[in-house]
Amino acid sequence: MHRLAVLVLTCCLARAASAQDFRPPDPRRPEEPPPESVADPGCFCVGLFAFSTRAGAQVTKDEQAVIGTTLDIAQLGSPQLRLRASGEVGFGRPEQSIGANLELLWRFQPDRAPAIPYIGVGAGYYDDGTVDHVWPTFVLGFELAFRAGTHWLIEYHALEGLNRSRFLIGLAASTRGR
Repeated sequence: MHRLAVLVLTCCLARAASAQDFRPPDPRRPEEPPPESVADPGCFCVGLFAFSTRAGAQVTKDEQAVIGTTLDIAQLGSPQLRLRASGEVGFGRPEQSIGANLELLWRFQPDRAPAIPYIGVGAGYYDDGTVDHVWPTFVLGFELAFRAGTHWLIEYHALEGLNRSRFLIGLAASTRGR
């Protein structure tokens, strides 16, 4: 009885695996370019639109090395208006700092542009062992095309009521086909 169940399960799995057969596109028929955005341009959509990793330095008030990540988590009525969550960890002195931010970004170009400048404001939590408050944040940066779906990014990030300045460089990837 046990062997019969294994045989039936194996046949079912083999049938499901055959559905994964990949057929390459016909080279004689050109592919259509991907849409600018999977979502409707005028919608309010929640999802993962892009993410990035970056590293840099805090250059004012307790200088530190910084690493962090961002997630573009919502589109707010336009593909260029995004809600972004980010986190950063500073280190290189006895106390570490932690920052968690939620920012509204305006991207001046569409996702497929070779250079995308952006600006944003938001609120962030900052804790370095001596200060732990929610403060306004400001972000200014741009992305430069590196490969399809991947961009270099250079960013200025102001935290703690604009008293701490961080300069970051990293890579950003789109989940919506740049």
